[in-house]
Amino acid sequence: MALATGIFLFDRFLADCCSLELALLGLVLSVVAAAACHGMSRPAVRYVFGAVTFLCFFWLGGILYLMEDRQVSYEWPSDEVAYQGVVETVPQRKGKTWQAQVKVMSWKPAGDSLQATGQWKKVDRSILLYWMPDTTGQTILQCGDKICFYASVSRPVSDVDFSGFDYGAYLHRQGISGTGLAFAGRWMRLERAGSRGFRQQALLVRELVVRRYEEWGLDGDVLAVVSALTVGDKSDLTPELKATYSASGASHVLALSGLHIGILAGILTLLLYPLRLFPLGRSLTGVLTVLLLWAFAFLSGLSASVVRAVTMFSLYVGASFFLEGRFSGFLSLSLAAFLMLLYRPFYLFDVSFQLSFLAVWGILLFYPVFSGWLPAGCRRIRWLWNTLSVSMAAQLGTLPFVLFYFGAFPTYFLLANLLVTPLAVCILGSSLAALAFERIPWMGERAADLVRLSAEALNGSMFQIQQLSGSQVTSVYISGFQLVLCYLLLALLYAYWTGKRKHVLISFLIVLNVLLGTRILDWIKPVDERLYFARSELYSRRRQSLTRLAEADGVYRIDSLSVGLMKSSRWKGKQAASRLPLDYAYICRGFKGNITSLSRVFELKHVVLDLSLSDAYRLSLKEECKKLGIPCVEISSKGSWGIVRQNLK
Repeated sequence: MALATGIFLFDRFLADCCSLELALLGLVLSVVAAAACHGMSRPAVRYVFGAVTFLCFFWLGGILYLMEDRQVSYEWPSDEVAYQGVVETVPQRKGKTWQAQVKVMSWKPAGDSLQATGQWKKVDRSILLYWMPDTTGQTILQCGDKICFYASVSRPVSDVDFSGFDYGAYLHRQGISGTGLAFAGRWMRLERAGSRGFRQQALLVRELVVRRYEEWGLDGDVLAVVSALTVGDKSDLTPELKATYSASGASHVLALSGLHIGILAGILTLLLYPLRLFPLGRSLTGVLTVLLLWAFAFLSGLSASVVRAVTMFSLYVGASFFLEGRFSGFLSLSLAAFLMLLYRPFYLFDVSFQLSFLAVWGILLFYPVFSGWLPAGCRRIRWLWNTLSVSMAAQLGTLPFVLFYFGAFPTYFLLANLLVTPLAVCILGSSLAALAFERIPWMGERAADLVRLSAEALNGSMFQIQQLSGSQVTSVYISGFQLVLCYLLLALLYAYWTGKRKHVLISFLIVLNVLLGTRILDWIKPVDERLYFARSELYSRRRQSLTRLAEADGVYRIDSLSVGLMKSSRWKGKQAASRLPLDYAYICRGFKGNITSLSRVFELKHVVLDLSLSDAYRLSLKEECKKLGIPCVEISSKGSWGIVRQNLK
């Protein structure tokens, strides 16, 4: 808790005012104070020792955060320069471009050619590079290739006010310093892939596995689900398929997590069972299972949820060598979080990390409560109820964060999870069997058929659940303060269930009333409805609801405002005897002409210049607005620009 608190507070408040040296000094002083208090038996000193120990880990969290932030942050040149780097991931097709993560090793000012001599400056940062293929289409980059390219690299603009999502911060916490685009003819491969790192080898193996699935005849949504569920490749998942699984309450099956690790661990334990017949066979089985699970974690890309699950399993196996009794689930969960944050502090801000740990926390806390509601009876009914209890406990643990991030709740999640678990077991088990026995025609083909049938059944059942009336409650967003109140409610609810104490019930009711009061205030206070200029379109936003506006002639009449969306040559060379008043002219890529010619048709009051315009063209239009005395707004630094439409109750 102290380590996570330090990481969080340094990210939100302290990073700008507290240097790494100052944080190190704070850690040293805290350690000295803790050493001075250690061993003293007076009660007051014990409390001081606990507080000082908390400070030790708090400062440690801050130091780790600052160190990782330094490893990612970089002041990229504002102009287009030459870069050298290594392709770190398997390139993916993105529309007309290709995309991959590239480790930029060095850069130098742009020369006449990519081979121009000059002093290269060390960078050693990762970026997300988009490039257009060459005219012949013959040069296809692979993971591990060394490349040289011209591009303007920068951190993506933050349009959190518009979309509610800070893409720049997201990439930063993924270890990516910026993004860049290299046009055709502005990049070249210097060397083919030579020796690759372990992670690159794992990604290539994952790509080979996906290609093997394609050779089995899997395609479309079936291929997308099997790839995501078995090796963590989510590149083929369509927005429609993601929406189907989200509405049905089974989106977790598309992201490798504890469910998949548990299934895989069970399969491996069964396959390695003959080793138990030999001396030390039980220990050898545990060690081999852990090693194979970590290999699978690397193969799937080391997502936070997979690392959490494999770490907890490793701790259980390790504890079994030294402890005779059971290893506490809460201790394993806490230790796994501690080790992961020590390794990578930015894990704390990963949504999959948060939801994964909260789901396990909910299961450890509430599963015994729910499971105890049904007296012992028929084994099949008991198994069914226990399965539902696990789903309810995990959903309860993650519900506040799901509402905070996504504002949606799947109402039929229990039905979905009854189907997901057995079908996921079939897909994982049959995939392993098909890969293992593909050299044996009959066995490999039957296993591949089972993979396809199981995936089709999973997709079909999730689609049917999505079609049920009221399958998803949407637009139920909560604030950060309400998020804290929700988890305080869960803690008090658990305390009352286990202890039945009056003061706990009173505290629960007080917090519940505060939460309801904040929700009522949210709905009765006036809400600003805003008009946004973003992504070469116009949007209207009220609370979290975002609507794209459309008008055939490109001239919008919004309340008392008139707005023109200029992204074509429609108005070039036109004149009007009586100019049309235009409050805002939103000029985007595709616009042909200048402000002067546009003024012959419209009486311009404001001009908004979009991010999609080239730097030279945007500067020219800006200077023209200045000469004509027309106020001009550039949204290149923000990603979007909004104005208040009206106050609505």
